Amino acid sequence: MWILNPPEVDDPNLVLDTALTYANGASVYALTKGERAAIHAVYALYDAMLGQPHIDLRPAQLDGARPSLEAAYGQIQKGARLEKLRDHLIAATDSCPYCGFGEPRDLDHYLPRSVYGELAIYPHNLIPSCGSCNNAKRTVVPGMGPGHGPGLIHAYFQELPDIDFLVADIAFGEGALTVRFRIDPGELDLLLADKLQFQLDRLKLNDRYEKQINKFISEQRTALLMLHELHPHLTSDFLGRSALSLAKRNGRNDWRVALLRALSLNADFCAEPQLYVGDRDAT
Repeated sequence: MWILNPPEVDDPNLVLDTALTYANGASVYALTKGERAAIHAVYALYDAMLGQPHIDLRPAQLDGARPSLEAAYGQIQKGARLEKLRDHLIAATDSCPYCGFGEPRDLDHYLPRSVYGELAIYPHNLIPSCGSCNNAKRTVVPGMGPGHGPGLIHAYFQELPDIDFLVADIAFGEGALTVRFRIDPGELDLLLADKLQFQLDRLKLNDRYEKQINKFISEQRTALLMLHELHPHLTSDFLGRSALSLAKRNGRNDWRVALLRALSLNADFCAEPQLYVGDRDAT
């Protein structure tokens, strides 16, 4: 969840030529030498700006080429000329970096192609994501104004501090478990904290996590019931150790890690976990 390793970028000219040339060799749009150089400059600036918007990412020199570059994204779809690029990007992760559980089937334009057509087929602007996150994010541009907020973090370029910033607030009573995630801004840069919280809110992750939480805890059902029966005083320790183990694989701010941390600290849940999992199916 949150971040991915940036994909390796093939020769930009090869990608551009493939996108802008029909299978029969005819040209979709013939880039001039100046336009090609301008695209390379835009790609370099995008990386230097860590994917954040900048006026020079839409140079006037590309006004003529921009519509064709924007439309070239269609060649990344299945069965099109850049299908292998799509497959390569989506294969980079098993779960959507925005929510941490959805299957990545879409490519989200971090800076929307409707605004930044120059970046429509640039791999560093294409984030593998699930359909729900892609639809919820839509055309958010960081800092653009009302509705856009501070934007989402960039899955390829954002550096995250090695601290626990994702917090799960838990209420447990009479077998009912309520969980709400939030960002603890304590040790975070203010803008980063705003982006992380905006991401939780914009993608409606608290609502979408409800089903995932039930499923995830049900997967721990056998271990929790057995431990409660044999060594009930070790439930908290078990949940805490499970959080540490999972953090090594998924990162310390994965939603499941934050959930396990919170459950380990909830005395009511640790005292009677069977009230929540005891009568539930293991599936």
